[in-house]
Amino acid sequence: MAKGIDSIAHKATINAKGETIAVLGNGLNYIFPEENVGLYKEIIEQGGLVITEYPPNTKASSQYFLQRNRIVSGISIGVLVIEAAYRSGTSVTAKLARIQNRKLFVLPHEIDDKYGVGTNKLIRKGAILTTSTKEIINEFEFLTYKNIQKRENKAKKKIIKKEYKEIYELIEEKEIGVDELCIRSNKTIKEINEIVFMLEIEGYIKKVAGGYKCI
Repeated sequence: MAKGIDSIAHKATINAKGETIAVLGNGLNYIFPEENVGLYKEIIEQGGLVITEYPPNTKASSQYFLQRNRIVSGISIGVLVIEAAYRSGTSVTAKLARIQNRKLFVLPHEIDDKYGVGTNKLIRKGAILTTSTKEIINEFEFLTYKNIQKRENKAKKKIIKKEYKEIYELIEEKEIGVDELCIRSNKTIKEINEIVFMLEIEGYIKKVAGGYKCI
């Protein structure tokens, strides 16, 4: 739960209704950094885990954070490197991932970005240059992008306004046109057009040749 990418990744997973595992560089009686006490609780409440190899009263140190990186990479099926300076803890994690035969994904950076020196170096050494989540998912046979999309759609449905939900669910079943939406929902063309317009601009559906489909 270190500052920066670590915390962002945990928070993003929680926001997407996923489960995440935080590996500490200290004991469970010391949450570091202190501002992540709330995040610690959210991870547990949402079914995730907070684990450590250190005794409960062990305080955080840079050495422990480096040591715990082998656990971070070890419990993962792959490691995505967002940014890395020439010498950094991230580079250590990347090295451990290779040793543990984990797939290593890296975002490319501009050549004059000091936080991209390490990432570009990893790409030169054979890491997988990555520009989208789909590219990562496609590297694993047991994952399918379609299944991931279904999970994302379920999460979206939870926050769709009640008056739009019926139409969204009809579109989710199959590509469908305005006329059929009117028949199946017993709504007027005007009502349907207003709803699909809002669903489209909010990023839930898109217009296709046959009508509309969920994104």
